[in-house]
Amino acid sequence: MGASLDAERERLADLERRSLLAEQARQQAHKMRTPLSVIKLVAETLELELVEDRAHRERLQRLLGAAATLSDGLSDSVRSTRFGDGPPQRLDAAALGAGVIRVHGGRVVPLAEDVGVVVEVERDSLEAALVHCLRLIGIGTDCVGARDHRPLLECRVVAGRLVLRLRAEGGRAAEVPVERADLRLMAQAAERAARDSGGTLHLAEDTATLELPLAPSPA
Repeated sequence: MGASLDAERERLADLERRSLLAEQARQQAHKMRTPLSVIKLVAETLELELVEDRAHRERLQRLLGAAATLSDGLSDSVRSTRFGDGPPQRLDAAALGAGVIRVHGGRVVPLAEDVGVVVEVERDSLEAALVHCLRLIGIGTDCVGARDHRPLLECRVVAGRLVLRLRAEGGRAAEVPVERADLRLMAQAAERAARDSGGTLHLAEDTATLELPLAPSPA
């Protein structure tokens, strides 16, 4: 049992790392592509204006070549860290969330009624997002007070959406330094996972609430 739990923790930690690497690559690419686009536009405009000036045109072409090389490098970085881009699957997100919580020593308040909670999501992305949410509320981090905490997951179905609400219980409130770059990256990755599934993520000081639309019944 202990070996199985350790293996599951390592699997989730691997998903967490891969998710953050992919999100970091996306963010870096986004930040750099905008100035590269400006450089390319200005260089191409000058190239047209200096059509008779061969020396300057050659320099501009080298500049455009360098910008293209940087752009290709950014694309390679994003491709090499691909994560969560598989097809969505129909799965029981409440059960999946409960599994993640129990791996982290927490408890689950299940659905009040036996209702279908099938959603369409990319499994790895959702699991990674749940782990990110735990970190954001102080579970499994080096934040003050986090060692005394255990995660609690509350599941509800509201207006055709599955609501997964996570919070920490026990001990005093963890002081999560939201300015930390790694925590901002976790929030971005978790929000992306929710958005890609047609859902939303609401982050508060001590809670994270993930809402996902229920999948339509198969025809």
